[in-house]
Amino acid sequence: LYGLVQGEEHRVDFTEGQSTLVGLQAVSDPDERGYRTVLCTLDGQLKPVSVRDRGVASAVVSAEKADPSDPGHVGAPFQGSVTVVVDEGAKVAAGETIATIEAMKMEASITAPRDGTVTRLAFTGTRPVEGGDLVAVLG
Repeated sequence: LYGLVQGEEHRVDFTEGQSTLVGLQAVSDPDERGYRTVLCTLDGQLKPVSVRDRGVASAVVSAEKADPSDPGHVGAPFQGSVTVVVDEGAKVAAGETIATIEAMKMEASITAPRDGTVTRLAFTGTRPVEGGDLVAVLG
């Protein structure tokens, strides 16, 4: 939202006859990851947006994301604590458990989408993840 002034609204025309009102309401202080919550309005509806402030140093390392267009990438389906249960080099069959994920006292399996060999693990052991974080790569 570069150029917007807090408290002002601007009309943005997308095509003839189609426009929206955009406004900036507030910007939070950065969190430990360097993200700010930007509160903006779109046609009067308040929308919080999480934005990385590249001007803020962060010691927190951002996790690699799984590429949804790559059939060999296995990603975390949602935020939680993931425990990897295979080793690099392991041969896995489609549907075989690669890792488990726990969130809100519920546990689910993260399974291989196809037959293959685990060519890379994004991490070993147990680690907190966000949805979409890369867990493993199948070759």
